[in-house]
Amino acid sequence: MEFPFLMKRLLPLFAIALLAGCEKEITVDLPDTPEQLVVEGTIEPGLPPFVILTRTQSYFEPLDLTSIANSFVRNAIVTVDNGNGPVQLDQVCSGSDLSPEEIALAAELTGLDPTLLAAVQVCIYTTTNTAVFGEVGRTYSLRVEAEDKVLTSVTTIPNPVPLDSVWFKLALQRPNDDSLGYAWGRLSDPDTMGNHYRWMARRISHRANGSVEDPTFISPLGNTFEDKFVNGLTFDFSFIRGRQFYSDQPEDNNEETGFFKLGDTIAVKFVSLGYNEHEFYTSYDENVGSSGDLFGTPVNAKSNIDGGLGIWAGWGVYPDTIICQ
Repeated sequence: MEFPFLMKRLLPLFAIALLAGCEKEITVDLPDTPEQLVVEGTIEPGLPPFVILTRTQSYFEPLDLTSIANSFVRNAIVTVDNGNGPVQLDQVCSGSDLSPEEIALAAELTGLDPTLLAAVQVCIYTTTNTAVFGEVGRTYSLRVEAEDKVLTSVTTIPNPVPLDSVWFKLALQRPNDDSLGYAWGRLSDPDTMGNHYRWMARRISHRANGSVEDPTFISPLGNTFEDKFVNGLTFDFSFIRGRQFYSDQPEDNNEETGFFKLGDTIAVKFVSLGYNEHEFYTSYDENVGSSGDLFGTPVNAKSNIDGGLGIWAGWGVYPDTIICQ
């Protein structure tokens, strides 16, 4: 019974010894790959479409605010068609163009870090034309024309599947810990195969300085699942508290990491997805989760964009709220 434990201890040591023992200089010529456009677009009931358009970057390019700002594609022609004819989306840029209140709203709607939105000019494509606002059961075609390229995709907003209930439960993983826990939900999956789900949450309680604890909805890794093995069943599930990328908040860098706690108010967004959208988010999580793993197998995110990379996703949204008490 001790063998697996010993292997876990010895494998890292073996890897270090192997790397340290390699004295021959090795030069790896990575093939040049053409730059591609990347789409991140969503549409959900009652809201306009939001599309973010960026370019792929070389692995060895510097990652700083300037390079991040330069990766966003501007002046593209982006249209969405729900069957009544295409509607061109407007380009809206952050930075000096938006007030702090507008930046906070843009962060909430797009999921982008408000600090990033305030620091650099990030451009998104959206519209105030209610003719293409999201409707359950409707199909939306996306077309992007930019930099002599044409990208297309199609998505449908599924019927939202409600959660039976949501609650907070203490994790009880540490002695005398009476405050930290996880968010739980109970789902009665419809008796039809092919339902796909994604869990998102944000703390809407406030800090001492008055700011909201989570300015955007956060999706922890492994948050997307399907009903392949639970079709027609009622079951309980839990999720950890996700963290924003590059977060410098104390609770994301101490013993509270991954936990909700007593006093939190959690806004839940339980999303129903189509098959292709599920495949993208699942493969994306696998890609991020395997980064930095010496023995991991690289996983490419499964795009549903023709002519480029990324995702155009219709979300069927069921909202709820958890009071952690």
